[in-house]
Amino acid sequence: MHEISVLHPRDTANFDETTLDALSRDLGSGVAENIICRALEDIAQRFVQIRNAYSTGDHGALRKSVHAVNPIAVQIGLTTLARIGGDVVTCIDQADPVALAATLSRFLQFGDSALSCADLGIDLSL
Repeated sequence: MHEISVLHPRDTANFDETTLDALSRDLGSGVAENIICRALEDIAQRFVQIRNAYSTGDHGALRKSVHAVNPIAVQIGLTTLARIGGDVVTCIDQADPVALAATLSRFLQFGDSALSCADLGIDLSL
């Protein structure tokens, strides 16, 4: 008999301050804030696509949508989200449904946490 472990990841969504500072310094705080807001809106829309693709079993669309989130996340300093997204893509490529379910759940939870921070108006160090 195999034992099943239940993991409770406790990732805290945070934005890389160096990335945010660089955006603000290079583009000005107003433009940087606009880019971040648009990027977060894009991530939120892609999360809807990701949830739909997973629920219908469309792994091609799921992979495409998760893969598209990664460079957006890096651009605005959500490097952990991008790393987890890479793990999700690996699970899809390896056709591992159990690992995919766990990793995708973590990806969505982390992303939702980041989106919530932005929705609450938490200072993103701009």
